[in-house]
Amino acid sequence: MSLTDVINRIDEHFTKNHLPEIQKFLRQPSVSATGEGIRETTEILIRKIKDLGGENIHLAQTMGEEFGHPQVYGEIWSDKRKPTILFYSMYDVQPVYPEKWVLNDKKIDPFGAEIHEFEWFPGFSGRCLMNRGVTNQKGPTMAAFNVFKAFLEEEGELPVNLIFAIEGEEELGSPHMGAFINEYADKLKQSTAVYFPMFFEEHDGSIRFFLGVRGCITAKLWCRGGDWGGPVGRNLHSSYSGLVQNPIFTLMEVILSLKDDETNEILVPGIMDDPAIAGPSQEDKEVIKELLKQLDFEDLKKSLSVSKFRDKNGKELTGEQAIVEQLFKPGLSVNGVESGYYGSGGMTIIPYEAHANLDIRLPPFQEIDYVRKKYSTYVSENFPMVDLQLGSGYGPAKMSPSHPLIQTTKTVYEHYGKQPVFYPLLAGSAPFSMFQSILKLPFVYGGLCHGGRAHSPLEYAVLESNDSRVGGILQFEKFVAKLFVEFSKNL
Repeated sequence: MSLTDVINRIDEHFTKNHLPEIQKFLRQPSVSATGEGIRETTEILIRKIKDLGGENIHLAQTMGEEFGHPQVYGEIWSDKRKPTILFYSMYDVQPVYPEKWVLNDKKIDPFGAEIHEFEWFPGFSGRCLMNRGVTNQKGPTMAAFNVFKAFLEEEGELPVNLIFAIEGEEELGSPHMGAFINEYADKLKQSTAVYFPMFFEEHDGSIRFFLGVRGCITAKLWCRGGDWGGPVGRNLHSSYSGLVQNPIFTLMEVILSLKDDETNEILVPGIMDDPAIAGPSQEDKEVIKELLKQLDFEDLKKSLSVSKFRDKNGKELTGEQAIVEQLFKPGLSVNGVESGYYGSGGMTIIPYEAHANLDIRLPPFQEIDYVRKKYSTYVSENFPMVDLQLGSGYGPAKMSPSHPLIQTTKTVYEHYGKQPVFYPLLAGSAPFSMFQSILKLPFVYGGLCHGGRAHSPLEYAVLESNDSRVGGILQFEKFVAKLFVEFSKNL
């Protein structure tokens, strides 16, 4: 198999064919929170897998506590003697409301897949593709499909076999992923490893190679007026505040009781002192030691658009302490709170309900059922007027830097002139733990190309940078081509 010919084809067809395919996919909304465009997006993916010669292609409908968006499933068998890669990805994106997508005083269509000159970091700029999902995760997903097509057009076959499992609920916490993996276990176990496509370059072109993820549980808090107090079924005039309690204050009391945000300590009994929390292993400590030689905390703050990290014992977090605090401790975030009136002018009311969205993060190797039980028990016993709704979620997952899958991916980065820096974990989450625990499969995620502002206005991915160290989507496609050839040799 000639990798050179495939790379040349990617070069030749990127601008005319590959980039328009990515733009077309991005312009189709697929918001899992509202269901907008979900059906249309699955139809695009089914056609794409069919065009690659796939078989057994269908929507995998799984039932849980509530019906969800389907997995797009399919198989491509090039040669049963070759390794089989489970291509896991996601087709859903975050909502755009109430974000304001404005660049240089001009409104940007969040689903326009427009190309703009953009400075993503002081001194780093270039032509970028902007769209909700361009980085997380529809851009790299369709770019990988372009690569598979290039292999077939040039070589007539893929270097590996593929099983596709592309979900439409990742942004909801993958509530039906466990049911899907259990139901399809026999099929999925034919795989050798899991690959998740991702634009992985930092703002300056460097590579942070994350070896795992934290676990995640989504949560909702609802407080409605009732026998405990508060208006029932309708808002009241605020002049009755001396007589009637306000659900907003109760909701705030619950939230403040869950976490001391100043110290980053979870206050729910049993969470911080859970004996299952492993903390950094000796291998992790070696990774952290090497990481600290490369990590610039001031650059990190700039890339996150923050001026200061947390204080700990009166000093701003830095060094090993910052890494442990971020990756190896239980976490809790309040994503949003909604109640009453918050528009222009004023409206003097006592709202009859208030609710909040939260996410709970689990470090290695905290058990998801343990965490769910602790939160549920705490809220029900102390705040019976509040309804806590916990999503299914998933646990943390980790890989060793010495694993052949990790080392193979590292050599591909090095082939393209990158020296990746290992991180013990990604601060975010993905359902890799279920691939590990149920299927016993190793996983890796990544690729070239810089993208950013996921879950934020003006989400972008680089097409062409003013700095040669920073790669774009074309370089991602070349990386994937090389990576899958190396998978065929080493797995």
